[in-house]
Amino acid sequence: MPPMTVPTESTKRQRLSVEREIAEAMRKVEIPLPETPEPEVSPTERAFHVIEMIAQLGRVSTSDIVTALGIPKTTAHRLVSNLEEFGFLEHGMERGRYQVGPRLLELATNILAASTSHGPIHALLMELSRRTAETASLGVMRGSEVVYIDSAIGNSPLTLNFQKGHRAPAHCTSSGRVFLANMERKQLDAYMLSGPWEPVTPYTIVDPDRLRQEIEQVRKQGYATNDSEFAIGVVGAAVPIAGRNGRIIACLSISAPKARKTLEEVTLLVPMMQAAALRITRILSVVEGDEAVPQPEQKQSRRKR
Repeated sequence: MPPMTVPTESTKRQRLSVEREIAEAMRKVEIPLPETPEPEVSPTERAFHVIEMIAQLGRVSTSDIVTALGIPKTTAHRLVSNLEEFGFLEHGMERGRYQVGPRLLELATNILAASTSHGPIHALLMELSRRTAETASLGVMRGSEVVYIDSAIGNSPLTLNFQKGHRAPAHCTSSGRVFLANMERKQLDAYMLSGPWEPVTPYTIVDPDRLRQEIEQVRKQGYATNDSEFAIGVVGAAVPIAGRNGRIIACLSISAPKARKTLEEVTLLVPMMQAAALRITRILSVVEGDEAVPQPEQKQSRRKR
């Protein structure tokens, strides 16, 4: 058996120094923790993301969807194709871009109508009708027509009655002209190609060039008026109602028989109507959560879209 070697003081110091260096190096080494895989988003969630994009932007392309959701182009094409098949999207006038489809528009109209019938917006229409003694109506654009989704009837004789679901052509109503004035140029150009239109009354403007002049005036002044173009002996005015993104979503209108109010007298009601339209925008913002009480920030895991 070989004799045991007794370490010297120098050997001990060297060993201790090496151990310290090893310990220091171990402290500096970062051991990566295993990453938790991010949950995948379902096709249904992706579809809702696209619908939200359309609602906010008006029109989107497949490239926009790829960038926003971080999905392959083939997946985006398949998603858009499915939404188009169900009528939620449709091809826009610009090549390669999609816009709100008829089924989604009908769904949005029904939701808005349901939310106004018995809520604060209807109460606001009732207040406006009481103050003006005339019929106050809320309308949305569907195709080339205005659909009235709620109204409050004035308490004066000869009061007009626009029932829920009543439709009227866009070119000969004050609400319709507000919608046309808020269209983009390409959309308006496409609409004008549908004219000339059939006259509803002898006073209806049916010439596209003349209607375009009227629409330019609406753009400048921010409201539209009407004198016997949809119904003989009826005058009216309409103002836009904006959504939370600033885009027009509905129109607020007042209608009155000329036997009681002149067009000039109805026009004088426009500031009151604009104030009411702003209140409706605020109501919709609260309902959609824009003005909800801020909640404490919470860390949320990012999800793959």
